[in-house]
Amino acid sequence: MKYRILVSGRGSECYVHKISPETKSILSERKIENDEMDAEEIAEVLGIHFVTDSDDIVMGPYNDPENYFIQVLDENDKKIWESDNDHEFLDYQFNFLFEDENILTVDDYIKGTFYTYELELEKDFDHKKLIPIVSEISGEISLITDLMYEDIDLRDYKEFGDYWSKGITYSLL
Repeated sequence: MKYRILVSGRGSECYVHKISPETKSILSERKIENDEMDAEEIAEVLGIHFVTDSDDIVMGPYNDPENYFIQVLDENDKKIWESDNDHEFLDYQFNFLFEDENILTVDDYIKGTFYTYELELEKDFDHKKLIPIVSEISGEISLITDLMYEDIDLRDYKEFGDYWSKGITYSLL
């Protein structure tokens, strides 16, 4: 049977910039975290065109059941399962990113459907076999960036959804 997994909620499209200690000092002195710099000034200090110009982008819902909503539909679009505010996964996989590095995060707070997966199984879907892949950025931001189902890495089946920005914050880590 075919299933569609939808991952929605509140989260981040986080643009990560590796910076030197000197750049970190400049941004700190100009009070970037207090919103005393605009995006153009920040981009100029970083030597880029836009603050979202980064090779390191991490996106997904925040790893908190109050922030993510996962639905599973069968091939007839009948709801098989959905998470709730008390949902706990039985297992996790973690990626620890940018530890021990000087970074600036441009955290674009987003809402909507982050991504969907289409999966075909021989057996009935069992939500207890879903395993989130959680990416932690410098121990500060924790996002569900992908899912696995038992031994199946769902990244190959991933399609991005429809989400929108609710505002940007900057953090020096």
